[in-house]
Amino acid sequence: MNLLASLFSTNVAISLADDAFFFTTVARPVPIELPAYVAVSRDSGRVLAVGGQAKSMLSRTPDNIEVIRLLEGGVISHKEATESLLRFGITEVVAKGWFRAAPRVLVALRTIHNSAPSKCAIKESLTRAGAREVYLMDIDMASAIGMGLEVAKPELQAVLTISNDWFSFAVISLSGIVTQTSGAIGTDAFVEDIQNHLFLTRQFRPDAATLESQLLSSGLDPAALVELAGWEAWTGRVEQGKFTTQALGRNDFALGMAPSLVRLSERIKATIRRLPHDQQYQLQRSPIHATGSAMRIPGLAQTLSASLGLTVTPHRSNFPPSIEGAKQAIGEINYLRPVLKNNRS
Repeated sequence: MNLLASLFSTNVAISLADDAFFFTTVARPVPIELPAYVAVSRDSGRVLAVGGQAKSMLSRTPDNIEVIRLLEGGVISHKEATESLLRFGITEVVAKGWFRAAPRVLVALRTIHNSAPSKCAIKESLTRAGAREVYLMDIDMASAIGMGLEVAKPELQAVLTISNDWFSFAVISLSGIVTQTSGAIGTDAFVEDIQNHLFLTRQFRPDAATLESQLLSSGLDPAALVELAGWEAWTGRVEQGKFTTQALGRNDFALGMAPSLVRLSERIKATIRRLPHDQQYQLQRSPIHATGSAMRIPGLAQTLSASLGLTVTPHRSNFPPSIEGAKQAIGEINYLRPVLKNNRS
């Protein structure tokens, strides 16, 4: 039966990147992206929509419908709803046929899920969602493979991911993680810092969605100007302020982001300092390979390079490299077993 299952099953790769789940197979050229949202009926508990359709229902639903955000601060927040999205995504990418065995699944996980209870819960969810076998892989390792880095080499290579709500930094060598750190710093934190900075210096709080859009499109060019809509806190209380627009310089963005950028840089520096001196010197001669949605902010890589004293090279691709790395890993599962050791269900 195991031989029959292996002949007719599909290998599925999943990545929890940014605020979405990505699904693909070895034969599929383009992964599918499902934003991490599920809409359920409060009355019956029935799932009404998943992914982008559920996200579009935010703030537009009647009281009897709840839209659940599955990732909060990088952590899976709702087990049952997550299983529904996983089941839908796996079904979408698995080829249909007269006989199709349950798929073998590899999922690239954020560092925050590396604890034994988290791994166990995710394996159970994937099994209930239809997986025959489950492999877990660190998302930094998946990103490194997806970016084309030779992870089996002895030379140290650094990978940095900054997404909407979290970051992860890892140093990789010989198909393993040498040292690693992560935390709740990302685009959301940058936007909140800028809002707080403008409130304190200008008594103005820009609309978060508009601010994020401008930040991602124009970035940290200090010579640029932008008009942002928001609330003028002339009363001292934002909710009583007057909705208006103000012209702001990009320097306001850079100054506003400073608290999160300093925290991020210090976390990375502290992680590098844990390495022996010869390894620290080796890292200074090689770039940090950076990915994640926040790396689309123009000027962010240069700002981080100046802060760290190291070269930060952003990786450009249409999809997170972690899903490409997971796809390669599940396609060469026997070759990459050292990367996935102790992670089979």
